Amino acid sequence: VAAICVALDGLPLGIELAAARTRLIPPEAMLERLESRLELLTAGPRDAPARHRTLRATLDWSFELLEEEEQRSFGRPAVFSGGCTLEAAEEVAQADLDMLESLVDKSLLRRRGERYRMLDTIREYALEKLEGSGEADEMWERLGRQLLALAEAEGAPMFFDRQELA
Repeated sequence: VAAICVALDGLPLGIELAAARTRLIPPEAMLERLESRLELLTAGPRDAPARHRTLRATLDWSFELLEEEEQRSFGRPAVFSGGCTLEAAEEVAQADLDMLESLVDKSLLRRRGERYRMLDTIREYALEKLEGSGEADEMWERLGRQLLALAEAEGAPMFFDRQELA
């Protein structure tokens, strides 16, 4: 149960929805299925406002509150599975300081020390939005180029021809 709470980023609605699902799915099986938490946790209380019945509905509601430019930029940092530095966010996700500040202020991005990261639940949703935006391939390519440059700078041996990636 504790692992489920951690996998749901401690989000109260996620935990409540997961608890409701335990009538059908034992905790061990639920933990295995949480890779797609937005599809699994869909049966909220009928007397709750629509935006609190599913994780997706809550995230849709929050996303709709964003300004148009924020909506366009929201999914870009999701390519970083473990978070990123300010420089990486600027280079790969094309995020400027104002955009990062806005996403942090709206709890869609967190800063811990020198790194920015999305909660896994938000990242799953953000990746869907990125795919839908038509920018996903570009962002993944930008991330790949940045990681390659980082590896080369550290002197990591390459087992492929760099021209293959160009």
